Amino acid sequence: MDLATTFAPIINQPRPTKIALGAVLVAIILGGGYFLLISPAQAVVAVLRAKNDSLQAEVTQNRAVAANLARFREEAATLRRRLDAVRERLPNAKEIPPLYRTVSDLAYQSGLAVSVFQPREPQAKDFYAEVPITVSAEVDYHQLGSFFERLSRLPRIVNVSDLRLTGLNKPSGSLRADMTLVTYMFKAEPGAPAAPGAKR
Repeated sequence: MDLATTFAPIINQPRPTKIALGAVLVAIILGGGYFLLISPAQAVVAVLRAKNDSLQAEVTQNRAVAANLARFREEAATLRRRLDAVRERLPNAKEIPPLYRTVSDLAYQSGLAVSVFQPREPQAKDFYAEVPITVSAEVDYHQLGSFFERLSRLPRIVNVSDLRLTGLNKPSGSLRADMTLVTYMFKAEPGAPAAPGAKR
């Protein structure tokens, strides 16, 4: 069977029918080409465009972060220095016993007749603990002032609170001073030894 015989019914059709059949054939070819070639390519292009937009947004965000990175590093270094400075002023648990001895020596050097020097249980706060020390001593004004002045020169923070003076009317000029000294330390890590004087 040759092609002329196969297509003879179409070839012998009137001209308007041939044009209509040709238009249908062209529409089928174009439609098939669109659905088989162009439509999948457009889907791939849409996916690639969305990915490109996402990458562009990420690049913009990373550029903003990179622009601020130097400032963030400088701020972090400043905060680290400030934290180190605070840590130098706040003893850790191992440094509390020597601090007790230092405070006791300062009381003796200032002329205080200490009758009570009792470290109490640390009181936990956010990231540090208050370590109170109850002190009672016989003193005069100058000795007490000298003791406070020496405390203020310590590299560690030691505050005086709950100061009560009795015997103000004694003719000898000596007073009884009851006070609480408070120092601070960073909270002990889990498993670290407790500060001396703390209850277990």
